[in-house]
Parts: sequence; structure tokens; C-alpha cells
Amino acid sequence: MAGGTRTRVAGQPGRFSAGRRAPGSGRRPGWLHAPTLTGRRMMVAAMVLFLVVVLASPFQTYLSRRASVAASERQQQQLNDQLAELRHQSELWRDPAYVARQARVRLQYIRPGDTLYTVLDAHGNPIDPPAPVAAEQVAKVGHRPSWNSVLWASVRDTDASQ
Repeated sequence: MAGGTRTRVAGQPGRFSAGRRAPGSGRRPGWLHAPTLTGRRMMVAAMVLFLVVVLASPFQTYLSRRASVAASERQQQQLNDQLAELRHQSELWRDPAYVARQARVRLQYIRPGDTLYTVLDAHGNPIDPPAPVAAEQVAKVGHRPSWNSVLWASVRDTDASQ
């Protein structure tokens, strides 16, 4: 071996030590040296930076499209649920008994020979009877109150203002 002296480390066969240095000799062991900036390291750093800059925009586009697809799938599921509910309501409205029951409840229609009674509470407000189970399932979208409940409400408001 050219240059330097090698000594065997005690108790460890096959391992050699580079020898001891005198304290204050100015040289540190190899593993304590600060990393030097070489051309090769600069080239690797430049390539990594270039890849980050080049791939940032496509990656952002990919993530935004994934989010858009997920939102579209959620919206599609909501629309499918809404469609199933509307189909169920459509099946209910095809039943003549259901239509007649809704006409009696919502429009206060009666059959010939029947008498319609409106029960009022102590304040003169009509008491709503408990709705049948089938009527609770139907969404009251755009449902307006009947004309007589509007009339009673206007009479109550006029009476309350005097």
C-alpha cells in the first residue's frame, strides 16, 4: 500500500485504522468534512428543480380534475336518489285512492253527501288533523295553503292589529 501507515485495530480481526493524528494537526477525519458543491451535484439539483417546475402544472391539473370527477359523481348519486324518490311519488299518484285522499286532505274536497267540519282551537285557528302516513311521504313542493286558511289568517291578522 502506497503512502500512510495502517495499524490493526485491537480485538477486531481484519479491520485497520488509518493511524492517530496529533491533536491540532488541522485535518479532520473524512466523515466530518462539509459537503462540497461539485458540478455533478449542481447538475442533479438543477434537474430536480427543472422537473419540479415542469411537473407542477400538470400535477395541479390532475388534482383539480380528480376533485371535479369526485364532485360530479356525488352530484350524479344525489340526482339518482332524487329520481328514485320522484319515481316513487309518481307510482303513488297513479293510485286513484291516493289521489282522492290527497284531494280531501290538501284541497278539502268532500264526496257528495259528506259534511266538512273544520275544528278550531281556543284562539279560532283551525286544528290540522294528523296527516295519513302516505301524505307525509309526499314532498309539499310549491304547496299553497287552501283559500279558507288564508281567509282565516287574514281575519286573525286584522283582529290582532285592532
